[in-house]
Amino acid sequence: MPASVRGPATLAVERHSDGLVVLTFSVPDHRHNVITPRFLADLAAALDEIEQSSGRLIPRGLVLRSGREGSFFAGADVSRLDGLRDLPPAEIGRLCDAGRNLFARLSAAAWPSVALIDGVCLGGGLELALACDLRVATAASHTSLGCPEVKLGLLPGWGGTVRLSRLIGPGPAIELVAAGESIDAWAAARLGLVDACVPPAEALETARRLIDLEITTGGIAARRRRQAEPVPLDPQERAFLEATTAAVIFGRTGGHYPAPPAILQTILAGSDVDATAAGGIESQAFARLAATPVSAQLVRVFRIGDRNRHDSGVAGDVTPAEVRTAAVIGAGIMGAGIAASHLRADVPVTLVDVNAQALAASVPGILDEAAWDRATKRTDPSRAVALSGALRTATHLAAIAGADIVIESVTERPDVKTAVLADIERTVGPGAVIATNTSTNPIARLAEALADPARFCGLHFFNPVRRMTLVEVVRGPATGDATVATAVALAKRLGKCPIVVRDSPGFLVNRVLMPYLHEATELVREGIDPARIDRVARGFGMPMGPIELYDMIGLDTAFYAGLVLSAAYGDRIEASPLIPALVKSGRLGRKTGSGFYRYSGADQKARIIGVDPDGRTVLDRYAVAPRETTDRTLADRLLLPMLLEAVRALDEGIVRDPADIDLAVIHALGFPPFRGGLLAWADALGPAEVLRRLEPLADLGPRMIPTERLTAIARSGGRFST
Repeated sequence: MPASVRGPATLAVERHSDGLVVLTFSVPDHRHNVITPRFLADLAAALDEIEQSSGRLIPRGLVLRSGREGSFFAGADVSRLDGLRDLPPAEIGRLCDAGRNLFARLSAAAWPSVALIDGVCLGGGLELALACDLRVATAASHTSLGCPEVKLGLLPGWGGTVRLSRLIGPGPAIELVAAGESIDAWAAARLGLVDACVPPAEALETARRLIDLEITTGGIAARRRRQAEPVPLDPQERAFLEATTAAVIFGRTGGHYPAPPAILQTILAGSDVDATAAGGIESQAFARLAATPVSAQLVRVFRIGDRNRHDSGVAGDVTPAEVRTAAVIGAGIMGAGIAASHLRADVPVTLVDVNAQALAASVPGILDEAAWDRATKRTDPSRAVALSGALRTATHLAAIAGADIVIESVTERPDVKTAVLADIERTVGPGAVIATNTSTNPIARLAEALADPARFCGLHFFNPVRRMTLVEVVRGPATGDATVATAVALAKRLGKCPIVVRDSPGFLVNRVLMPYLHEATELVREGIDPARIDRVARGFGMPMGPIELYDMIGLDTAFYAGLVLSAAYGDRIEASPLIPALVKSGRLGRKTGSGFYRYSGADQKARIIGVDPDGRTVLDRYAVAPRETTDRTLADRLLLPMLLEAVRALDEGIVRDPADIDLAVIHALGFPPFRGGLLAWADALGPAEVLRRLEPLADLGPRMIPTERLTAIARSGGRFST
């Protein structure tokens, strides 16, 4: 038991009767502990007090732990990063040096220090733990460790690259920092990142034993010496590491993100010198990255994502209904994926389909997907068995009577959907939320089948459900606030990013996507090689080009979606004659082994062999006069119609906030995060530059005509994004 307790604002100092000193921190006004200037000041003051009183009572050891369950430290306060860009590089470097030197005091004292890691330990939090002599992690599901700074376009700036490379080696350090992914406590123990992995109740006692062991063996001195010296690296090993890692990094980033290659060079350069010099190298690298536009955009994307995580989806104080059980109607690809998503989130789900054979066939895949382990990249069989008890299947709707939310995911035919929705309403209780998973059907029209449309909304999941994080929560004219709030809360529980959109043809994502796809077909009609179109799109930062995307979606699926959008926005999104021509010829994309391209097989994993020459013959019948097109103007033609449609969606109030458009295109379309989203990209160009680029394309018709909002913003010098 502690002999005394004293506490400043963010941490408490406990002196135990056996000489152990425990610092317990809890940073107020944040959901997780984050490193704030106040915490740094409190830590410095606490270390001063311990050192000044050590003449009276030399501590046996120092233990750092969190007073907040599930959160050691989630990193630095991201809201303060914006201010860094206003500082000169030398001042940023000085701040890095100050933080690193403060943390270094933990392993410079006459007594050993131990970090007890329970919960998330990320970024600056991991650097704080690394600065201690020893680390004990709890074997709890909520414990994870990582360096996510790269996702903000940065690298660790408080000694992370210095200490990590000396602890686990430069190669593993580069992989951990450049990837930015978290690992659990057991993986951290295998890597040598922590010294013990124990149940939470045993953590403090384990720290005591480690301290006693290190005092007895004198091991702390050897640890501190290794942390201070250069890291010996064989020249051939170094050359191999540098070449292979650089290639992997380029493959992941396409050269668009400066942080990963900077991490590689910083860790390698820091390994050649002592820790003090390596710290200077790290500070300079952090300062350079903090000034890049890429970091500015990535920080903004993080912040608007964080705003989304706290947004209820409605104005005012509306409490979402509790979802204890869910039901999904339809065991097709989407229905199965939605059911698996619920199981992964520990939400019991009932899956209903009138086809008993299809229903039974879907179960193994649902359990495999629900039990997928991202770390091992395979299904955890024991987890699949455990989840099987939470999945019920039935061929009749009576099985859903007690569900709190029912998601209809049958065929996209409106007559079938309305009939199923009416049956659902007659079956469930009056408080149940009813949702439809649809990408094309207007919510208002489907709601006509219901007696109480206030409890009905759209929940548009994207395929494949496990990998696609965006969910469009579609609000119909009669949808109630409580329904929207419940749908948003459930989507977040499933680990998704929900965007509330107003009912309209194509909702938001498909409406913005279709101009991109349509323009690609017009370029093909003008004789532009599909491979060149895709190469330019990937060069901009898109994960795949529009022609590849057409083939992946399926040309038949794209055809029907195109009809809906063409009927609504025909003056801007005309139905391309190429798509029905390819569909009639039996070329549906990857699933048939041929579309715009030929493939090595007939599935989504098949590789592109080349442009289908027979398909080219089909397309040549619809050729139009070519235009002189550079790669720059080709990119403009693909992307500017997307931007204009997004601006029109703003004008029509389709979304509640401009930032929702940027989040949607990043999460659903893979729009490059380093560009910040469509609207942020337009702001980076400048609205006046957007107008200049549109001017020579005006003869292409309404799809290239600036909106009044664009013209007004260009005139006023304003911005699209927030």
